[in-house]
Amino acid sequence: MAAEGSSRGTAREIYLRMYEQSGDDQVKTMAKQHLSYLDSLDQREALRKVLSAYQSKMGRCPSSWKEIEPVVRMLRLPIDATGAPVDPSGSPYVLVGGKCEVDLNPKTGVPRL
Repeated sequence: MAAEGSSRGTAREIYLRMYEQSGDDQVKTMAKQHLSYLDSLDQREALRKVLSAYQSKMGRCPSSWKEIEPVVRMLRLPIDATGAPVDPSGSPYVLVGGKCEVDLNPKTGVPRL
């Protein structure tokens, strides 16, 4: 849906209704996966803004999540014991070193749609 120019909010509403109103377990599973994906997109977008602001202020990318943990906490994202924000499946996001980028963990339960 996002590729076709629809907003995430609209897509979220559609998948939420599908999840709530469907009696088909496969439809519910698919809708839940898409909702997880959309939530992850929102989280990664917020994290990219934090990384960009850090780079602008410090002149470099953070070397670990601990360096920006206080700001990540302000976003109200869940954080694991290492200080890494976790995605909707509970897997920690990966901080891509030297690029000020965030990515999904290879072991995530969030689909890569």
